[in-house]
Amino acid sequence: MSTSAGTKLRQSRIINPDTGKGIIVAIDHGLFIGPLAGVETPGTTIDKLLPGMPDAIQMTPGTTRATLDRFHGKNKPGLVVRLDATNIWRKKPAPKEGYYTPVASVKDAIQLGADAVVTFLFAGYETDAQEAENLQALQRIGADARDFGIPFIVEPLAIEKGANVVRDFEIMKLIIRMASEIGADLIKADFPENKRQFEELVGVASAPILVRGGPKMDSDEDMLQMVRDAIDGGAAGIVFGRNVWQHGNPTQILKALAEIIHLNGSVKKALAILSSSSKG
Repeated sequence: MSTSAGTKLRQSRIINPDTGKGIIVAIDHGLFIGPLAGVETPGTTIDKLLPGMPDAIQMTPGTTRATLDRFHGKNKPGLVVRLDATNIWRKKPAPKEGYYTPVASVKDAIQLGADAVVTFLFAGYETDAQEAENLQALQRIGADARDFGIPFIVEPLAIEKGANVVRDFEIMKLIIRMASEIGADLIKADFPENKRQFEELVGVASAPILVRGGPKMDSDEDMLQMVRDAIDGGAAGIVFGRNVWQHGNPTQILKALAEIIHLNGSVKKALAILSSSSKG
């Protein structure tokens, strides 16, 4: 974990310093699985997100470059730039053993105006050599991030052939600790089965944990309850994608999330925000 002045300053642009929490919206999915519904045209997606005032938006280098005009001026979200790619979620052409590869450098992200960089850490490859190559890439990215004074976000995921990402709690503990040990400033991780398990994950980490959203959940209430449990369990915020931009009202779901994450409100209050918008 970096202690440099630049890292702290940039982190304050993605984690609200008044609450110590962050709401980050990820729209980098096109690099892994193409133009999903909701992010076919990234500029339009961002335009729908901005009124909800997320703390940051996570994008690929190409999307960042193409949409930078949306971030000019004050009171705009911070920028988190994705530096790597994988094909494990792709359906066609189907992956064989699956790959991990860097697609941009920390310097590239800095030149785009990024406030943080994010990378995957996978456990469960077909070969140990693939896992070692992933770690070697993260070592280089982490070293560059410290040199440039930019927060280094690691997204540790357990993968399994035929199932992609799995939520095996013992593996989750392992990879979250691995992300800590290689020097992550923030960790973007899945929420396990319950709050007690999440509290255990927070305990084994040496960096704050941001909860990733994963696939779109069945209901707003289920999603908001998970966020409430995560915040109660010690989360530093969220990094959500489909649960925001595939929502019927991205602006209002962001406001509902802010009610819980920044105002420490209840699920009931958050649902009331959504209900009032639908009546209006």
